[in-house]
Amino acid sequence: MGRGAEQGNLAEMIPKELQPELPVVHITSISRKDVISAGFYDCPVYVTSARGATYVFLAKLKMESEEYDHKLWILSGMCIVMAPE
Repeated sequence: MGRGAEQGNLAEMIPKELQPELPVVHITSISRKDVISAGFYDCPVYVTSARGATYVFLAKLKMESEEYDHKLWILSGMCIVMAPE
């Protein structure tokens, strides 16, 4: 469900779409020593939109480039909510 060249990357949301669904994501685990943090956003994952105590884990989402500022996503309050609401 990517948008052209943005496929597979974290991208700006479509206007007036407040809670877009996350497409199917392939998840793999790696050793902590092999973790690459440049070009990735540490996205919090919650069970419900109440956040707080429903925190589950931190997902690394690929951004458009390594120079892209991850603080933009932090300020926008970007997270993944696992329960459809």
